[in-house]
Amino acid sequence: MKNKGCFKKGLTPWNKGLEGFNPSPQTQFKPGEKVGEIHPSWKGGIQVMKADCVHEWAGNGKRVRRPRKIYENHYGEIPKGHIIIHVDGDRYNDDISNLEAISRAENLKRNLKR
Repeated sequence: MKNKGCFKKGLTPWNKGLEGFNPSPQTQFKPGEKVGEIHPSWKGGIQVMKADCVHEWAGNGKRVRRPRKIYENHYGEIPKGHIIIHVDGDRYNDDISNLEAISRAENLKRNLKR
């Protein structure tokens, strides 16, 4: 039978038994390290995506979509199965009058009409 993998039968991979092995711990964030607002390259916690809406920093290693955050702050929790859309189609216009919560089924109907 032909060997299908890179390793020959009977050989042991170099990392066997090294659970949690990290070859470069000096590049990882450490507790108390400068992150977020205290980092020298802080840009206000805003990340503008080319193919998506604006995201905001929500703690170390976390971010949230700004339209969702604005909608929830104004109207409360978004119902399960609903999404937030921009009424005018401009994904960077996060004015509360431009945000609408619709069901995924309604979103599908609207997108099929285009």
